[in-house]
Amino acid sequence: MRILAAVLALGAALGAFAQPQEARDAQRRGAELHGKGDLQGALSEYDNVVRLAPQAPLGWYNRGLVKRDLKDCRSAIADFSRALEIERGYFNALYQRGRCRQALGDDQAALADLTQAATLPGQVHARFMAYFARADAYRRLGRLDDAYADYSRVLELRTDTTALRSRAWVSLYLGRLREAANDFTRYLHQTEGKEPDAPYAAIPAVLALRQLGARDEADKLLAHWRVRLTLKEWPAPVIEFLRGTPSEERLLAAATNAGERTEALAYAGMAALAAGQRERGWQLLSRALREGDPAYLEYDLAYHELRRAGRATPAERKERKPQ
Repeated sequence: MRILAAVLALGAALGAFAQPQEARDAQRRGAELHGKGDLQGALSEYDNVVRLAPQAPLGWYNRGLVKRDLKDCRSAIADFSRALEIERGYFNALYQRGRCRQALGDDQAALADLTQAATLPGQVHARFMAYFARADAYRRLGRLDDAYADYSRVLELRTDTTALRSRAWVSLYLGRLREAANDFTRYLHQTEGKEPDAPYAAIPAVLALRQLGARDEADKLLAHWRVRLTLKEWPAPVIEFLRGTPSEERLLAAATNAGERTEALAYAGMAALAAGQRERGWQLLSRALREGDPAYLEYDLAYHELRRAGRATPAERKERKPQ
């Protein structure tokens, strides 16, 4: 919500000109309804804005935001595009159009929008958002060095634990195990393990350390964070699996949906590799690649580990489904 508020504030000056009073009133009512969660009411008001002031980019932009929140990204993209036709270099519209294209799985088109947004002059205060979203697009496209660079740019601009954790995943994909373990550990300490994604920093950190042969360090990290995460549901079985129970077979059986199975197969495969059980590790990671959900970070973990070993090609990687 803070980012949405910032985006709205950044765009407030655009399109305010040349609006009749009736359009300004509809704009105000639309913003109030949007803020209250009345999306259909806000949409109706913004319909009036674009009818009354079709040359004001803010009306199109705000209607696009409402459509985005209604999960109608295709229509939202049309409104953001109309805003950009009127006001070239409209950072907010470029950024939101890029995010909608990401949601639809069109990372190449998103990349073009986010690159343009990141390079617009005078947007230093908001540039981190474009870098972050562009890093996500690069990561999904397998351009890992570019993703790493953009997550690092975010971290240069601000303290951002989510960017830190995302960079750790990219380091893991690249096989930079020490960098990955360090960033995952920093994330855990900076968030005090209180974020919902904390287990998904502890687990890969332990696996990275074990692959490095730093078993004692891995075990200390696992013992430290296990008691602080206090998990009662998934991925608690993964944490216990790393401690020695349950067995691999029971871990896989505990996974009850596609996402959990993706995670279980990838983590069990990485654990097998770290234990020197190479063929078993490759088998499990190959299953994750064939059977897993490509929306999960662990799916890409399996893919990149196999790819670096010459056991997978880009053609074998499944496409992410649009949101």
